[in-house]
Amino acid sequence: MALTPGDADSDVVDRAASALRAYTDHGWTASSRRILQSVLAATRRSRPVRARDDAGPFHVSDQVVTTYLRAAIDAVDGAQATHVRLELDGDVLTAVRVTVAARYPEPLRPLAEAVRLAAHSTIGSVLGSPLPLDRIHLHVGDVDHPLP
Repeated sequence: MALTPGDADSDVVDRAASALRAYTDHGWTASSRRILQSVLAATRRSRPVRARDDAGPFHVSDQVVTTYLRAAIDAVDGAQATHVRLELDGDVLTAVRVTVAARYPEPLRPLAEAVRLAAHSTIGSVLGSPLPLDRIHLHVGDVDHPLP
């Protein structure tokens, strides 16, 4: 049986849904805090990526590089990083594969160029030398429609 607005049963369901939205199970909030702390305390495997500054070579976690790249790509108007993968030869970064969601109806070619330039600049800043633009591979995997 389907409920339609104005049905007597529909009013009961609306009141019940409203009451459930207002209810907070405090046991869950305590549990979720413990779960979050456990997840944050867990070690994550990472690969070292070779970097260089004036004092010489050093290594940066691939997770750190990925985090910086995501932030830089997300700062590009009309783009949101959905996946970032680093390609390494040993500890040397050889390529980056980025998947983004583009805001509709953003023109894709200028957006792709802006994303590549943001990634290029960020890699140079984090690792001390930029990756050539042709080694930054971009895939537009989704389109987000703006809310009315």
